[in-house]
Amino acid sequence: MLFCVETGIKFINQCGDLGERFYSSIQTTYATALKLMKKKNILHAFAERAKKIIIDTGDIGYGLEDYLEEVYSDYYT
Repeated sequence: MLFCVETGIKFINQCGDLGERFYSSIQTTYATALKLMKKKNILHAFAERAKKIIIDTGDIGYGLEDYLEEVYSDYYT
């Protein structure tokens, strides 16, 4: 799931604006991934990777970075 999010963010950064539905899909997948990792007790193994995803969204817009940061904070603080 994180790979899908990472790939989507790379695609946005290379191709530009893709519309709200695409961003919403990334948000949902990221939140679902962290929820599953918590359930499986493996959050610690993916903390750096989950944080890097947020860093890579810095210039995207649509509140993507803010949303991902909020989800990250829910699981890693």
